[in-house]
Amino acid sequence: MVVKAAEMKKETRSAWRGGDGAIDCRHLAPQGNPPKWRFAAVLEFDPGDSIGEHVHSGETELYYIMEGTGTVWDNGAPVEVGPGDAIFTGGGAAHSIKNTGEGVMRLLALVVQE
Repeated sequence: MVVKAAEMKKETRSAWRGGDGAIDCRHLAPQGNPPKWRFAAVLEFDPGDSIGEHVHSGETELYYIMEGTGTVWDNGAPVEVGPGDAIFTGGGAAHSIKNTGEGVMRLLALVVQE
């Protein structure tokens, strides 16, 4: 199946999980995600935008940084991330992410249930 960009649902999530700013979200599967995929989207952060800290139990989330730079708090430890970096969070671990760069940060986010 091919999904054209024009078919993808777009939304903006403000103060996502207690974070700052508003994240633009483009859902990749317009007719629902494949089995065990809870979330599949491209997220766009302006400078200073963030998703607040949250836990993943019974599922794993992948962030793949496509553009820009930011800071991920991986179980409380800050890690600088940039294009090509992948972040995996699951097994009850917590994370958050913030665009700490000067330009847009764009990433692919997938949440897969175990």
